[in-house]
Amino acid sequence: MIIRQLLILTVIFYVRTALPLRAANLPDKFQLSDAHLAAANCSRRVVVNFDVISGDRRFGGRDPAELVKWKFHAIDSPDVQIDSVWWSWGEGHQAPWPSKTMPLYDADGYRQWQRAGVDIVQIFLDAAKSRGIESFYDYRINGSDNDLGPVRKIPMKEKHPDWLIHTWNETGYFNFAIKGVRDYKLGILREIAERYDFDGIALDFARVCPVLPPGQAWQLREHLTQFMRELRHITFEVAGKRGRPLLIGIRIPENLQGCHFDGIDIESWVAENLIDIVAPGVRSFDVDLGAFRRITAGTQVKLYPSIDDHHASDGYATPPLEIYRGVAANWLQQGADGIQVFNFNHAPDFPYGGVWNTHLAAYQQIGDLQTLHHKNKVFVVQRRGGGHGTTVVPNPEDWTTPRWMYFNTNMLAPLPAPLANDGKADTLLRIAVGDDLAAAGNNLESIELRLLLSDPAAQNLPAGERLPAVLVATIGHGSHGLRNMPPVKGIQDQIEVRINNLLLNSADVQEGWLVFSNVPAEYFALGNNLIGVRVQPHREEIHEELLIEKLEVHVRYR
Repeated sequence: MIIRQLLILTVIFYVRTALPLRAANLPDKFQLSDAHLAAANCSRRVVVNFDVISGDRRFGGRDPAELVKWKFHAIDSPDVQIDSVWWSWGEGHQAPWPSKTMPLYDADGYRQWQRAGVDIVQIFLDAAKSRGIESFYDYRINGSDNDLGPVRKIPMKEKHPDWLIHTWNETGYFNFAIKGVRDYKLGILREIAERYDFDGIALDFARVCPVLPPGQAWQLREHLTQFMRELRHITFEVAGKRGRPLLIGIRIPENLQGCHFDGIDIESWVAENLIDIVAPGVRSFDVDLGAFRRITAGTQVKLYPSIDDHHASDGYATPPLEIYRGVAANWLQQGADGIQVFNFNHAPDFPYGGVWNTHLAAYQQIGDLQTLHHKNKVFVVQRRGGGHGTTVVPNPEDWTTPRWMYFNTNMLAPLPAPLANDGKADTLLRIAVGDDLAAAGNNLESIELRLLLSDPAAQNLPAGERLPAVLVATIGHGSHGLRNMPPVKGIQDQIEVRINNLLLNSADVQEGWLVFSNVPAEYFALGNNLIGVRVQPHREEIHEELLIEKLEVHVRYR
């Protein structure tokens, strides 16, 4: 009996120390006013997550009017669907404005502004308000230490090294299981909320998970939920003083499993009315909007899946407009309230360069199914890993399961996928098609299914016996990118492809791709479609398996 009582006391002690008790002044569920609900429910077609400084060391000290004109170029362009901007003012450890909780940027331009009484955040906020643009302060909850290029020492990290999680980043990230960390971050967010009249505050968990110790994040989730409760309490206080709502947005992984992996109890955050806007995903095309809609049904929470053109989906960095159209059509067809974009050009001379016209057209089209109607699109199957920053995210050709975080990894994506040499079973893939192709009728010009394969077994053959090599991905795979391992010529005669179990005609080879032309529109369903790929006849005498690198459906309208 005594041993049993000791065990019970031990469990109680562990739970109380591992899971913080809810503060006495916080309700079980926050009650939202009619004004708050109205603000949350307003229409937003395109939400721009705007990295205002973008590592630009020349930003500080310049003429504010000149900066506004340059940074608002896309917002001021004709026919854009930009209704809301999440203004990201750095990595969250330093400030370009005279903060009481964060040090000023260590650069002459910002000191010059401070001496002149220039608050660049207020200037941009005023400019947005004058244009009728909803504005959130986007706070990178656990950002890096290199806002302006070089890594800076962060005073709070120097003072409290025990507050840090040490990962691939030797300077460490803040551990939100520690109360001191949560209090410090809440102090920063309170200052922002009280200083500026933003419509909302957005927390960017992509910058960066881990916010809780890797391998323990879900077990310690209550610490992060407590942080969100206290933030909601702060925003309610500020809203009461100023007489209008202050919303909370979050950027989180693209599915519920990813949220759990990173310690984000999104179900509780929704149930307790801790958030208003969710931007799921960053660099993934496969956002599980069905699951998010289930947990947000009957609430004010709005969904704006996010697409990033710098930390890009592997193999689709700075893609053609048709890719953006396909992704947006899929998301809107599944019930997204709009689209969030990140790292899109704000002007023709933006540093990333070269894609201004594509991004401008995306601003004008992707926020509404009507403006996407009967426009050419490409729908793709997702590749895992790769992309930008592979110190953290493994490349798909050398895949290992990520342990630091789920965010940004696309670890559930199916490609690359092997094809069994015995020819017994299809390799099954799902591809979402957000256009009702069967109903398009004479408006359709053509549908192609394009398949890109790698064949390790053919690499010792002379180049003349193989198909041309194809560039698969350009970011995160070394200075020359990733090319496929070209299959032997004639491979197109050994590959069967089915859409929803309907066999396609044989493929032609075009620039190293297998192209199935004239695919009947009635083969496709609106939404998810099942693709089966099989090697036939079998290749059992070959040990290495073919790999599917990419699978795309190209839709062209008249």
